[in-house]
Amino acid sequence: MQEPYFWYVFYVKTNTEPRVMCDVGQFVATHRFEHEFEAFCPESEVYYRKYRHVPGRQYRKRPLFPGYVFVETTMPETEFLREFGTFVFGSADIIRLLRSGDNRIALPSDERQRLEYLLRGKRCFERSSGVIIGDKVCVTDGPLKGREGSITKINRHNHSADIELDLFGGKTKVTVALEIIDRS
Repeated sequence: MQEPYFWYVFYVKTNTEPRVMCDVGQFVATHRFEHEFEAFCPESEVYYRKYRHVPGRQYRKRPLFPGYVFVETTMPETEFLREFGTFVFGSADIIRLLRSGDNRIALPSDERQRLEYLLRGKRCFERSSGVIIGDKVCVTDGPLKGREGSITKINRHNHSADIELDLFGGKTKVTVALEIIDRS
């Protein structure tokens, strides 16, 4: 998407994310805006062990932030608020449009860039792998490489880690896939 672009975040009812993304697409198509739009819900890979007889580790994708739909667009804030105001109030699935601490509706650029780095342009937080050396975790591959300080808890049984991100005007805890390969 061309610069400048913004991320706006809708807080929606849980499990309605796909429907809201479809509704945003239809709204944009009917209004024929001059701006580019993409509605998405960032996903995360999670370890899935339902079928133990299937060889190899299996991962599924689930929403990284359940109940949130992101809209990436080149439309400035005032115009977005004017055009999407009736859409937000008319939707039964959207609870509200998120605002940051300084009452702006666009996600601050530093938070957006942090998320873009972690998602690596794929709209999915892929699994990371690492080793435990003593009491410390050393991530060797994946989006958590070099960001070990954000890990608050590791669950080796579920191949996951809880990390803390500065998002939405505060600390947000999310669970992501982290496979510990070795412990020494």
